[in-house]
Amino acid sequence: MIKIHMFQAGSGDCFLVQIEPDTDNEINLLIDCGYNYRQGIKPKLEDLISKKRKKIDRFIITHYDADHIQGALMLINDNGKADDPKLFPIEQVWLNTFKHLQFSKRENVSNENTIEIVEELKELDRKVNEFDLVGDKSARQAVLLGKQLYENGYSWNIDFDNLAVSPESRENIELYDGLYLQLLTPSYSRLEELENDFIEYLKDKGIHTADDELLDDAFELYCKTINKDNETFLGNKAKASKAINNYSIKYFSKEIEYSPDTSIENGSSISFILHYKGKKILFTGDAFAEDIESALLQAFPQKEDYPIKFDAIKMSHHGSFNNCKPSLFKIIDSNKYLFSTNGKTHNHPDVETISTVINRQTMERRGLYFNHSLKHISEFKNPKLQKEFNYFYKQIESVEI
Repeated sequence: MIKIHMFQAGSGDCFLVQIEPDTDNEINLLIDCGYNYRQGIKPKLEDLISKKRKKIDRFIITHYDADHIQGALMLINDNGKADDPKLFPIEQVWLNTFKHLQFSKRENVSNENTIEIVEELKELDRKVNEFDLVGDKSARQAVLLGKQLYENGYSWNIDFDNLAVSPESRENIELYDGLYLQLLTPSYSRLEELENDFIEYLKDKGIHTADDELLDDAFELYCKTINKDNETFLGNKAKASKAINNYSIKYFSKEIEYSPDTSIENGSSISFILHYKGKKILFTGDAFAEDIESALLQAFPQKEDYPIKFDAIKMSHHGSFNNCKPSLFKIIDSNKYLFSTNGKTHNHPDVETISTVINRQTMERRGLYFNHSLKHISEFKNPKLQKEFNYFYKQIESVEI
């Protein structure tokens, strides 16, 4: 049995996946650690892991966006040394930093110049957090995550021989007999885009790349602050509400209004399939729909297998339509779709995404699972719509598979 806990992480993600809980074979995966760490996530982890003297087998941090990483800063800080953890042992962390990319030739760099860049980015990061209405304010006091992992001695990307977490480093990671994770994204090319963007930023500042620990700090801060404009600092503007009825569902599920996500940081997101005893669960992070679709077409080349049936699908980027291209849902399906967000940033999930999921013929009812109450999509609770499109709507804390 697999149990997925969908912790309330504000507009972010935090999942605890327990495989065969309360048995000698139990494996625990913690995926991301967004907002609401002190009041929401930490007490849950204490009840489920610490008090039961369990461990986290893999702490998978999909990418550097604050809504995925902010609580991780505090968790590692609270946990302390890897060999003497205050909360629970963490066997290994997955996180892509500058030193793991290794695509560019490194040169010597002046520490003095690098320190200036780090301080400049710290100030920008502080401003982002200051105006982040859904964030945990205590996160402002946390040091850089990469620095904490290094200084506290955590095992880090060991599954990938200390290279980047990518299917091109290693496609399948076996955690236990019959349990493995199949990497889908990010590709090396997506990681190179992020690295090159950072290198260009450094060049503008008169700095050349190097094997310098300070550049790892700068890279982390840069990833957290790129593509943040003044409107972000003041709070994101909510989208206008959209009518939800049988006509709009059929219209919104068409690809005519789709536009792809192009943010470099989301393109670097880790996504994978969890395989266990014939069960498959798709975890997408914030990855691009096009990248996931391409990886799945390669991994499942037999057209007669489509749509690929998953036992659960975690929706990319909190259900943003920019990451949920309708063509992707022609090759995947599930009776459990998982949405993690409080809807207070960008009004995620998008009405178009839910319409795309439900406006398809199916042999069984699809379940829409949410970890927060979401006012802007409450019309999807309409019994008539649920009957017509053969789905159900449920707010949950966890789901068993």
